[in-house]
Amino acid sequence: MPAHITPNQLVQLIIPGITAVFSLGFACAWIYDRRLRYLRFLAASFFAFALGSAVQICHLPDEWRSNALISAAFYVSSVQLLAEGVLRRAGLHWRLSTHAAMFALVLGSMYYFSFVTSNLLVRVYILNLSAGASMILTALRFRKHCNGRTVNRVLLWVLLIFGASFFIRTPLTTIHPLPHGTAPFGQTLFWVMLQLSLALMGAVLGLVLLAAAMSDVIDRLTVERDLDPLTETLNRRAFERLAGRRVADRRSYPLALIALDIDNFKSINDRYGHAAGDTVLRQFAAILRAGVREKDVVARIGGEEFVLLLPRVDDTFAYQIAERLRTVLETSRFDQIDTTLRVTTSAGIARYRPGEALGELLARADRLLYAAKRAGRNRVVTEPSGQTRDAPELDAV
Repeated sequence: MPAHITPNQLVQLIIPGITAVFSLGFACAWIYDRRLRYLRFLAASFFAFALGSAVQICHLPDEWRSNALISAAFYVSSVQLLAEGVLRRAGLHWRLSTHAAMFALVLGSMYYFSFVTSNLLVRVYILNLSAGASMILTALRFRKHCNGRTVNRVLLWVLLIFGASFFIRTPLTTIHPLPHGTAPFGQTLFWVMLQLSLALMGAVLGLVLLAAAMSDVIDRLTVERDLDPLTETLNRRAFERLAGRRVADRRSYPLALIALDIDNFKSINDRYGHAAGDTVLRQFAAILRAGVREKDVVARIGGEEFVLLLPRVDDTFAYQIAERLRTVLETSRFDQIDTTLRVTTSAGIARYRPGEALGELLARADRLLYAAKRAGRNRVVTEPSGQTRDAPELDAV
């Protein structure tokens, strides 16, 4: 170990210091929202890189073979943790066996070309090209899960460019012979260029990842604000905002609104308790979500009242959807409710009239819904002809 840190080393320690700050930022973001577990991998990745860089810069230990092996272990761990963090953010991951095999292969090669056959140039290529390959493979796997979001596309390109830089920079900066000693190696063009590129690309990658993390935090807060916690459908405020966009977009026409209400829901609560009523609401919401398309809007706007906004559907298709949902609920069974009881729903379907306000559309759908209630419940009432399709008389409580 050197007796003291030189001014040159002190300047070089700025890079691991900045990296450690990024690690702290990811750790703080994870503490703020512990559900974003991928942040732990990113925090550990940047911290591992800071340790590896500090080990090399401070010559810890000063014996170059041990220094090379220890710093390489930190660098490989950093790349693997980074890859895992990026993929886990997208709901993916590398197998533990893949990580173990890569770590063993790289560290085994570093050991061989340090202690058995000393070759610094080979070690440089092994460490840098394996890091570049890992980042590019991670980016390619992440590419299919960008979901069109700007921050994801930026992250993808930063990963690709960062990974490619290892393949471009390494051959250009190893033209001249490289010294084996840790101190002389720290003065080479390769080391200087490596530090500069890592500082630049690492800072860009860190900022993009922090931006992605903040975007995820905001998205979670938005989801919590917009979703009804019991049924996991949109609440009324979120529905009105999203429905307003659909109404303003002429590509959504023709547009149909289905208002649905669980029949005699108060009786279910009174007879079986609110826990049973909540179970009915959750299962009905699940039926609604499963029975519509991805672009359709499902919301709970009242106690037991739900609405479906269906873009680009005609009256016949809207009626078929409402009937199918009514039938599925009618044939469903609930553990907390008497098996002889059939829970049913009434529905009203209104077609959007160009130029009308969303409130008017909701009001017309509500009138049709209550027309279905007055007609005996467990039926769908449509607007054009006022015809209804009656279901057999059942004990709906």
